[in-house]
Amino acid sequence: MPEFGIRSPFTQCPMQLLMEDDAGLISTGTGFFYERNDNSYLITNWHNVSGKDSTTGAPLTAGRVPTHLKAKFITYIDERRFTAVAADVLLYNEDRSAPLWFEHPQLGSRCDVVALPLARPVEGPPQFHHFANRITRIRIPVRPGGPVFIVGFPHNLAVGFGIPLWKSGFIASEPHFDITWGGRVAYLAGMEGGITIPAFFLDALTRQGMSGSPVFASYTGNWDMTDPYRDVDPSAPDFHQRDDIALGENRMEFVGVYSGRVPSNEGEAALGLCWKVSAIDAICDHRVVGRHPHFV
Repeated sequence: MPEFGIRSPFTQCPMQLLMEDDAGLISTGTGFFYERNDNSYLITNWHNVSGKDSTTGAPLTAGRVPTHLKAKFITYIDERRFTAVAADVLLYNEDRSAPLWFEHPQLGSRCDVVALPLARPVEGPPQFHHFANRITRIRIPVRPGGPVFIVGFPHNLAVGFGIPLWKSGFIASEPHFDITWGGRVAYLAGMEGGITIPAFFLDALTRQGMSGSPVFASYTGNWDMTDPYRDVDPSAPDFHQRDDIALGENRMEFVGVYSGRVPSNEGEAALGLCWKVSAIDAICDHRVVGRHPHFV
């Protein structure tokens, strides 16, 4: 771990996104690279690229919608110095008649996640813009009440040469179970009449500009690294000879992409959504081209 430099590879993962139309900047957000089946994707929220609320379809900024975005990639200034430089990223084909991003194969835009095929930049320092799902391959117990870190750019804030901030929170629902969104109270089970989305709740005071941030769960303790949900028995005869047991360690695992606040008013923000890894994988596996958000 360097004393004078970045001390976590998770800091090196995301980049700031600038959503623009032909008149200039509309809004900002966060994105990150993801690897699936040897393909590279830029992951962010659907509402970032469309300029619309993914639940209601209402415009987020009256009279303006993104036509392209800029991603602030870490780039060399000289042999020893680098900074964040905004690079153009296309959202549509040449005549803007079709999006270039992929959406969820069943939920479409109701899943607030998109995957844009894009290679990691090779002209910058190789230690930056890691694939979020390849920073570590060690799995940890991801449990309700457990801490998470949302790494992004709240209110456009960055430090140093353009690196993100960490906002902390906690997992607020059982992460195995999906959320029923927009439903009503039912007499049987939980909610009814809404849609089921592959996400879980976060208890985190997030801010504008963090939409599309990678979410990393953290765990400290003892666990079985081959099956993090299997109980470990320190009294077992072979326990201290096993090399697949973490003892008193602290590790992190990528668990999804952040979006939204419930309620939407930032001053009252208490809950956010973490869209699961399974949702990202489904988008990358099926590669369903997104429906144009501004054409009927």
